[in-house]
Amino acid sequence: MKILMATADHLMIDRRILQEAKSLVSHGHEVTLLAGFECAARESYVTDGVRIERFVYDWGDSRFAPWARRMRLKSGTRLNSLAWRAFRYAAARLDFSSFDKFVFDRLLEYQVDVIHVHDYPMLRAGVELARFRKVPLVYDAHELYYAQTQLPIATQRRYMRRERKWIRYADRVLTVNPYIAKLMAKQYNIKVPDVILNAAPLLPRLHVTPLRERFNLTPSMRIVLYQGWISDNRGIDKLVLAARHFDEGTVLVIVGYGAYEEVLLKIVEENGLENRVHFFGGVDSDRLHPITCDADIGVIPYFGVDENNHFCSPNKLFEFAIAEIPFICNDLPFLGEIITRYGNGLAADLSDPAKIAMEINRVMNDDELLTRLRQGALVAKQELNWCVEEVKLLAIYGSLLT
Repeated sequence: MKILMATADHLMIDRRILQEAKSLVSHGHEVTLLAGFECAARESYVTDGVRIERFVYDWGDSRFAPWARRMRLKSGTRLNSLAWRAFRYAAARLDFSSFDKFVFDRLLEYQVDVIHVHDYPMLRAGVELARFRKVPLVYDAHELYYAQTQLPIATQRRYMRRERKWIRYADRVLTVNPYIAKLMAKQYNIKVPDVILNAAPLLPRLHVTPLRERFNLTPSMRIVLYQGWISDNRGIDKLVLAARHFDEGTVLVIVGYGAYEEVLLKIVEENGLENRVHFFGGVDSDRLHPITCDADIGVIPYFGVDENNHFCSPNKLFEFAIAEIPFICNDLPFLGEIITRYGNGLAADLSDPAKIAMEINRVMNDDELLTRLRQGALVAKQELNWCVEEVKLLAIYGSLLT
């Protein structure tokens, strides 16, 4: 099949998307991925057999120029500018915004057998293309997009309203864990979506030391690892402050990028934690595994600030499993279920820095406990990997063929 995927990712393409695309290509399908419509430059390249197209959004609308000509509006005039703003406002209110139209115009350039859109910003254009081409639509919801706590309440309600309306046109809906699947089914009155976990590729554990080499850490030092997007409302600031209370010989390493890193750097400076907290920077997902393997324990400090955090199943959970390292987290539903099933982590109260440090020190000073948690991580690795999830994805596409 010719499969057209679309995502709004314009900085770094989510590992989930690339894995799905590569799996489909490896099983004989042709995949084109339109990734990012607000990139710095237009790009077109092939990676692992997947054609990737990147776009620069021109903040225009192909419907406006013909309308402006009919209305005899002259470009560059104040009247034309006012008309353009009114046009964009009306388009958004009519449920097919200028951005939706830009994405749809790009999708329309391709002949496809299936359209697979990732996350809410691509849904409306995907529905329109599926109608126009008369092909199946797969909607892949990586999160409850409306539930992001940084969005204004009015925006959250509008996104939920629009998603409820357009999700019904998808032939298959996918999401990241059973908790979010059940919540979507209840809120939108749809069939429970299929679950494809954000699992990482199955790789051997590597005995390498990129973190220790980078930060001049001795083999005996213990490394606590946070990896992923660096933003507020994730509890990373509490984790940084917890380093004040770490036992001697234990350090925190943060791998990732995000504007909130500046806040964390300031916290480190103000508290004199330069020797206890280290920042590695952002790393592409295909280069992350050796770095993860060098850690002793991972931390997922999310504390349920919104529905996405509360029901989270982040990439790092699966990356820790593949690297065979245990993790510590707050007692959240999916994370708690994983711990109960595999014994690869501990759920604790990570509400303040002192409590985080107490839990980390306890684990680091108990060799028997640490060994048991590592054994649990090895068990989790056998099931929480992309080989298992790939089978589910291919079965879903098999059903579209029939």
